[in-house]
Amino acid sequence: MDEKYSPILVAILIVLTGATALSVHLLFVQYFTPPVINIDPKLNEMMGFIIRFATVIGAVLIYHLSKNYWIRLHPFHSVILFAILMMGLTEQLFRAPLMESIVGGTPWVYQILAAMPSYAGYLTLSLLICLLMPLIILKKNNFIFFKYTVFAVSATAAVFFIRKVSNYSLSPLLASAPQIDMTKLIYPPYGWDILVPAYITFLEPTIASFMLFYLVNDALSKFNTFIKGLVIGGILIIIHGGIYSFVQIACSEGNILFRIFYYGQFLWEYIVLGVLTAYSFMLYKNSCIFLEDKN
Repeated sequence: MDEKYSPILVAILIVLTGATALSVHLLFVQYFTPPVINIDPKLNEMMGFIIRFATVIGAVLIYHLSKNYWIRLHPFHSVILFAILMMGLTEQLFRAPLMESIVGGTPWVYQILAAMPSYAGYLTLSLLICLLMPLIILKKNNFIFFKYTVFAVSATAAVFFIRKVSNYSLSPLLASAPQIDMTKLIYPPYGWDILVPAYITFLEPTIASFMLFYLVNDALSKFNTFIKGLVIGGILIIIHGGIYSFVQIACSEGNILFRIFYYGQFLWEYIVLGVLTAYSFMLYKNSCIFLEDKN
Protein backbone atom coordinates (compact mmCIF):
# COMPACT_ATOMS: atom_id res chain seq x y z
CA MET A 1 0.00 0.00 0.00
CA ASP A 2 1.15 3.54 -0.75
CA GLU A 3 2.98 4.81 2.34
CA LYS A 4 1.47 8.28 1.84
CA TYR A 5 -2.02 6.79 1.62
CA SER A 6 -1.87 4.69 4.79
CA PRO A 7 -1.71 7.43 7.45
CA ILE A 8 -4.37 9.46 5.61
CA LEU A 9 -6.83 6.54 5.63
CA VAL A 10 -6.07 5.78 9.28
CA ALA A 11 -6.63 9.43 10.22
CA ILE A 12 -9.95 9.52 8.35
CA LEU A 13 -11.14 6.33 10.04
CA ILE A 14 -10.16 7.64 13.49
CA VAL A 15 -11.96 10.96 12.95
CA LEU A 16 -15.14 9.32 11.60
CA THR A 17 -15.19 6.70 14.35
CA GLY A 18 -14.69 9.23 17.12
CA ALA A 19 -17.21 11.71 15.73
CA THR A 20 -19.90 9.04 15.34
CA ALA A 21 -19.38 7.56 18.80
CA LEU A 22 -19.43 10.94 20.55
CA SER A 23 -22.51 12.00 18.59
CA VAL A 24 -24.40 9.09 20.15
CA HIS A 25 -23.75 10.61 23.60
CA LEU A 26 -24.33 14.21 22.55
CA LEU A 27 -27.66 13.25 20.98
CA PHE A 28 -29.04 12.60 24.48
CA VAL A 29 -27.41 15.62 26.11
CA GLN A 30 -28.49 18.09 23.44
CA TYR A 31 -32.05 17.01 22.71
CA PHE A 32 -33.48 15.11 25.71
CA THR A 33 -34.34 16.08 29.27
CA PRO A 34 -32.83 13.70 31.84
CA PRO A 35 -35.23 11.69 34.02
CA VAL A 36 -35.37 12.74 37.67
CA ILE A 37 -32.75 10.81 39.63
CA ASN A 38 -32.15 10.32 43.35
CA ILE A 39 -29.11 8.27 44.40
CA ASP A 40 -28.30 7.69 48.07
CA PRO A 41 -24.94 9.32 48.96
CA LYS A 42 -23.85 6.12 50.73
CA LEU A 43 -24.53 4.15 47.55
CA ASN A 44 -22.48 6.70 45.61
CA GLU A 45 -19.57 6.24 48.00
CA MET A 46 -19.71 2.46 47.66
CA MET A 47 -19.97 2.74 43.87
CA GLY A 48 -16.77 4.78 43.85
CA PHE A 49 -14.78 1.78 45.09
CA ILE A 50 -16.67 -0.66 42.84
CA ILE A 51 -15.93 1.49 39.78
CA ARG A 52 -12.23 1.61 40.66
CA PHE A 53 -12.28 -2.17 41.14
CA ALA A 54 -13.90 -2.56 37.70
CA THR A 55 -11.20 -0.35 36.19
CA VAL A 56 -8.53 -2.62 37.66
CA ILE A 57 -10.36 -5.71 36.31
CA GLY A 58 -10.48 -4.11 32.88
CA ALA A 59 -6.78 -3.22 33.05
CA VAL A 60 -5.93 -6.79 34.01
CA LEU A 61 -8.00 -8.08 31.08
CA ILE A 62 -6.24 -5.69 28.67
CA TYR A 63 -2.84 -6.78 29.91
CA HIS A 64 -3.76 -10.48 29.71
CA LEU A 65 -5.02 -10.18 26.12
CA SER A 66 -1.94 -8.23 25.00
CA LYS A 67 0.72 -9.75 27.30
CA ASN A 68 2.95 -10.81 24.40
CA TYR A 69 3.50 -7.14 23.59
CA TRP A 70 4.16 -5.87 27.12
CA ILE A 71 6.59 -8.60 28.22
CA ARG A 72 8.91 -7.69 25.35
CA LEU A 73 9.33 -4.13 26.60
CA HIS A 74 11.66 -2.82 29.26
CA PRO A 75 9.67 -2.65 32.56
CA PHE A 76 10.00 1.15 32.74
CA HIS A 77 8.70 1.58 29.20
CA SER A 78 5.83 -0.84 29.76
CA VAL A 79 4.73 0.99 32.93
CA ILE A 80 4.70 4.39 31.19
CA LEU A 81 3.04 3.17 27.99
CA PHE A 82 0.41 1.08 29.79
CA ALA A 83 -0.46 4.05 32.01
CA ILE A 84 -0.81 6.29 28.94
CA LEU A 85 -3.02 3.68 27.25
CA MET A 86 -5.29 3.36 30.29
CA MET A 87 -5.54 7.12 30.76
CA GLY A 88 -6.28 7.57 27.07
CA LEU A 89 -9.03 4.94 27.14
CA THR A 90 -10.62 6.53 30.21
CA GLU A 91 -10.19 10.06 28.82
CA GLN A 92 -8.06 11.11 31.80
CA LEU A 93 -4.86 11.94 29.93
CA PHE A 94 -5.94 15.29 28.47
CA ARG A 95 -9.64 15.25 27.58
CA ALA A 96 -11.28 15.21 31.02
CA PRO A 97 -9.13 18.01 32.50
CA LEU A 98 -9.54 20.16 29.39
CA MET A 99 -13.31 19.71 29.11
CA GLU A 100 -13.85 20.23 32.83
CA SER A 101 -12.00 23.51 32.53
CA ILE A 102 -13.95 24.58 29.44
CA VAL A 103 -17.42 23.46 30.57
CA GLY A 104 -17.05 23.94 34.31
CA GLY A 105 -15.14 27.21 34.29
CA THR A 106 -12.33 25.62 36.30
CA PRO A 107 -9.13 27.74 36.34
CA TRP A 108 -6.25 26.03 34.55
CA VAL A 109 -3.95 26.04 37.58
CA TYR A 110 -6.63 24.45 39.75
CA GLN A 111 -7.47 21.89 37.05
CA ILE A 112 -3.84 20.82 36.57
CA LEU A 113 -3.40 20.32 40.32
CA ALA A 114 -6.73 18.47 40.60
CA ALA A 115 -5.67 16.07 37.82
CA MET A 116 -2.46 15.00 39.61
CA PRO A 117 -4.11 12.36 41.88
CA SER A 118 -5.62 10.71 38.79
CA TYR A 119 -2.19 10.58 37.11
CA ALA A 120 -0.66 9.14 40.28
CA GLY A 121 -3.41 6.54 40.51
CA TYR A 122 -2.99 5.31 36.94
CA LEU A 123 0.80 5.20 37.27
CA THR A 124 0.39 3.11 40.43
CA LEU A 125 -2.04 0.75 38.69
CA SER A 126 0.28 0.43 35.69
CA LEU A 127 3.29 -0.22 37.92
CA LEU A 128 1.50 -3.00 39.81
CA ILE A 129 0.15 -4.63 36.65
CA CYS A 130 3.34 -4.47 34.59
CA LEU A 131 5.54 -5.77 37.42
CA LEU A 132 3.27 -8.34 39.08
CA MET A 133 1.01 -9.65 36.31
CA PRO A 134 3.89 -11.41 34.46
CA LEU A 135 4.63 -13.36 37.64
CA ILE A 136 0.99 -14.42 37.99
CA ILE A 137 0.69 -15.39 34.32
CA LEU A 138 3.91 -17.41 34.25
CA LYS A 139 3.07 -19.38 37.40
CA LYS A 140 -0.13 -21.05 36.21
CA ASN A 141 -1.83 -23.37 38.69
CA ASN A 142 -5.21 -24.25 40.18
CA PHE A 143 -5.29 -21.04 42.20
CA ILE A 144 -4.90 -18.67 39.23
CA PHE A 145 -8.43 -17.21 39.62
CA PHE A 146 -7.81 -16.67 43.33
CA LYS A 147 -4.51 -14.90 42.57
CA TYR A 148 -6.20 -12.65 39.99
CA THR A 149 -8.90 -11.76 42.52
CA VAL A 150 -6.44 -11.02 45.32
CA PHE A 151 -4.34 -8.93 42.95
CA ALA A 152 -7.36 -6.95 41.70
CA VAL A 153 -8.59 -6.19 45.23
CA SER A 154 -5.09 -5.27 46.44
CA ALA A 155 -4.40 -3.08 43.40
CA THR A 156 -7.74 -1.30 43.85
CA ALA A 157 -6.92 -0.59 47.51
CA ALA A 158 -3.44 0.64 46.56
CA VAL A 159 -4.77 2.98 43.87
CA PHE A 160 -7.46 4.25 46.25
CA PHE A 161 -4.81 4.92 48.91
CA ILE A 162 -2.44 6.71 46.51
CA ARG A 163 -5.24 8.95 45.25
CA LYS A 164 -6.27 9.80 48.82
CA VAL A 165 -2.69 10.63 49.80
CA SER A 166 -2.23 12.70 46.65
CA ASN A 167 -5.44 14.62 47.29
CA TYR A 168 -4.41 15.30 50.88
CA SER A 169 -0.90 16.40 49.86
CA LEU A 170 -2.22 18.76 47.20
CA SER A 171 -5.02 20.25 49.32
CA PRO A 172 -2.91 23.27 50.49
CA LEU A 173 -1.98 24.08 46.89
CA LEU A 174 -5.57 23.65 45.72
CA ALA A 175 -6.75 25.95 48.48
CA SER A 176 -4.32 28.67 47.39
CA ALA A 177 -5.04 28.27 43.67
CA PRO A 178 -7.76 30.25 41.84
CA GLN A 179 -11.07 28.62 42.79
CA ILE A 180 -13.90 27.28 40.64
CA ASP A 181 -16.45 29.92 39.64
CA MET A 182 -19.82 28.12 39.52
CA THR A 183 -21.36 31.06 37.68
CA LYS A 184 -19.24 30.09 34.64
CA LEU A 185 -20.64 26.55 34.53
CA ILE A 186 -22.18 25.88 31.11
CA TYR A 187 -25.33 23.74 30.82
CA PRO A 188 -26.66 21.82 27.82
CA PRO A 189 -27.66 22.18 25.12
CA TYR A 190 -24.12 23.23 24.26
CA GLY A 191 -23.02 25.66 21.57
CA TRP A 192 -20.17 25.21 19.13
CA ASP A 193 -17.76 26.72 21.66
CA ILE A 194 -18.22 23.49 23.65
CA LEU A 195 -18.97 21.00 20.85
CA VAL A 196 -15.83 21.77 18.84
CA PRO A 197 -13.34 21.07 21.68
CA ALA A 198 -15.51 18.10 22.74
CA TYR A 199 -15.12 16.47 19.32
CA ILE A 200 -11.43 17.36 19.05
CA THR A 201 -10.54 16.00 22.49
CA PHE A 202 -12.56 12.82 21.86
CA LEU A 203 -9.76 11.85 19.50
CA GLU A 204 -7.91 10.81 22.68
CA PRO A 205 -10.11 7.79 23.59
CA THR A 206 -10.61 7.01 19.90
CA ILE A 207 -6.87 6.74 19.20
CA ALA A 208 -6.47 4.75 22.42
CA SER A 209 -9.25 2.38 21.28
CA PHE A 210 -7.47 1.85 17.96
CA MET A 211 -4.26 1.09 19.89
CA LEU A 212 -6.16 -1.32 22.15
CA PHE A 213 -7.64 -3.17 19.19
CA TYR A 214 -4.22 -3.47 17.59
CA LEU A 215 -2.81 -4.95 20.80
CA VAL A 216 -5.60 -7.49 21.46
CA ASN A 217 -6.53 -8.38 17.88
CA ASP A 218 -4.42 -11.55 17.79
CA ALA A 219 -5.95 -12.80 21.04
CA LEU A 220 -9.42 -12.30 19.52
CA SER A 221 -8.59 -13.83 16.14
CA LYS A 222 -11.19 -16.62 16.45
CA PHE A 223 -14.03 -14.07 16.66
CA ASN A 224 -15.66 -12.17 13.81
CA THR A 225 -15.35 -8.41 13.46
CA PHE A 226 -18.64 -7.60 15.20
CA ILE A 227 -17.82 -9.72 18.26
CA LYS A 228 -14.35 -8.16 18.41
CA GLY A 229 -16.01 -4.76 18.45
CA LEU A 230 -18.34 -5.81 21.25
CA VAL A 231 -15.33 -7.05 23.27
CA ILE A 232 -13.61 -3.68 22.85
CA GLY A 233 -16.84 -1.91 23.78
CA GLY A 234 -17.22 -4.19 26.80
CA ILE A 235 -13.70 -3.40 27.98
CA LEU A 236 -14.41 0.34 27.61
CA ILE A 237 -17.60 -0.05 29.66
CA ILE A 238 -15.73 -1.92 32.40
CA ILE A 239 -12.83 0.51 32.76
CA HIS A 240 -15.13 3.55 32.51
CA GLY A 241 -17.31 2.34 35.37
CA GLY A 242 -20.22 1.66 33.04
CA ILE A 243 -21.91 -0.19 35.89
CA TYR A 244 -22.90 3.23 37.25
CA SER A 245 -25.30 3.61 34.32
CA PHE A 246 -27.32 0.70 35.72
CA VAL A 247 -27.45 2.47 39.10
CA GLN A 248 -28.71 5.63 37.40
CA ILE A 249 -31.36 3.66 35.54
CA ALA A 250 -32.49 1.92 38.75
CA CYS A 251 -32.54 5.12 40.84
CA SER A 252 -34.30 7.38 38.35
CA GLU A 253 -38.00 7.99 37.84
CA GLY A 254 -40.30 7.74 34.86
CA ASN A 255 -40.71 5.34 31.95
CA ILE A 256 -38.21 2.49 32.26
CA LEU A 257 -37.48 2.39 28.52
CA PHE A 258 -36.65 6.10 28.46
CA ARG A 259 -34.48 5.69 31.56
CA ILE A 260 -32.55 2.90 29.85
CA PHE A 261 -32.41 4.96 26.68
CA TYR A 262 -31.11 8.09 28.43
CA TYR A 263 -28.87 6.88 31.27
CA GLY A 264 -27.46 4.16 29.06
CA GLN A 265 -26.02 6.84 26.78
CA PHE A 266 -22.41 6.14 27.75
CA LEU A 267 -22.94 2.40 27.26
CA TRP A 268 -24.15 3.04 23.71
CA GLU A 269 -21.21 5.40 23.12
CA TYR A 270 -18.63 2.82 24.21
CA ILE A 271 -20.27 0.01 22.22
CA VAL A 272 -20.39 2.17 19.08
CA LEU A 273 -16.76 3.19 19.60
CA GLY A 274 -15.69 -0.44 20.02
CA VAL A 275 -17.65 -1.79 17.04
CA LEU A 276 -16.61 1.02 14.69
CA THR A 277 -12.98 0.58 15.75
CA ALA A 278 -13.14 -3.10 14.81
CA TYR A 279 -14.78 -2.40 11.45
CA SER A 280 -12.28 0.40 10.77
CA PHE A 281 -9.47 -2.12 11.08
CA MET A 282 -11.31 -4.51 8.76
CA LEU A 283 -11.84 -1.72 6.22
CA TYR A 284 -8.20 -0.68 6.43
CA LYS A 285 -7.03 -4.27 5.97
CA ASN A 286 -9.32 -4.79 2.99
CA SER A 287 -8.16 -1.51 1.45
CA CYS A 288 -4.54 -2.64 1.75
CA ILE A 289 -5.32 -5.97 0.07
CA PHE A 290 -7.29 -4.24 -2.72
CA LEU A 291 -4.49 -1.78 -3.53
CA GLU A 292 -1.83 -4.48 -3.41
CA ASP A 293 -3.82 -6.61 -5.88
CA LYS A 294 -4.38 -3.57 -8.07
CA ASN A 295 -0.64 -2.84 -8.18
